[in-house]
Amino acid sequence: MTMHNDAQAAFIESARTLKNRASSFQTLHVPTIDPERRQRSLQTCHRYAATERPRRAVSHTGNGYVPELAARIEDDQNLTDGARRCARKIAELTYRQNREGRVLPVTVTYLARALGRCRRSVQRYLRQLEEGGYVAVEVVASPRSRMCIGLMVRLLAPLLAAHHRQSWPQNAQNPGATPESLNHRFRLLFQGKACSMPVDQWALRCMDGVFRSLMKTKPLTALPPVYLA
Repeated sequence: MTMHNDAQAAFIESARTLKNRASSFQTLHVPTIDPERRQRSLQTCHRYAATERPRRAVSHTGNGYVPELAARIEDDQNLTDGARRCARKIAELTYRQNREGRVLPVTVTYLARALGRCRRSVQRYLRQLEEGGYVAVEVVASPRSRMCIGLMVRLLAPLLAAHHRQSWPQNAQNPGATPESLNHRFRLLFQGKACSMPVDQWALRCMDGVFRSLMKTKPLTALPPVYLA
């Protein structure tokens, strides 16, 4: 290869040299199509499944209505499809039960059955919605024991549509009907006998017994005391 002062001529000569060098090698061996493998692929990948997924019965909940929500939950990449579906179900129940206050007393078990998911999945959905600022979740403590009796889920402004953030439209109802059902599941919430607290404060309350037991067995661990409001 001779040197040239012209850069274009040097580039052309280098390309010609590389082309001649590549032609000296043997061509690559391309395997032929295996007809048996092709037939097996067509039989397994390009047809319907041998066992179709069984269809479940659709629950008829009456003329339920999901209120108009903000498009932000559809565009938020931090939310999963399950979290969006959970937000719609919470909005539906809130619209039906407490339209004025926009606070839903509910349990994780009820949401798990309504969504067809496990309790851990529902807790993960609620955590995603709470971190996104769409709902505020508080734990309702039982006045008779150290257990909780449910959750208080409050709908926040980012979840609601702009024209429905102040209030939802009223529905046409019978003026003579009883506004509250006599067989109300969350009667303690409306009687004011139960107290609600944030989730992190409830976690500290649940771990308080573990800390006291640890201090009895290992008093030299010097763990900081936990004070409950």
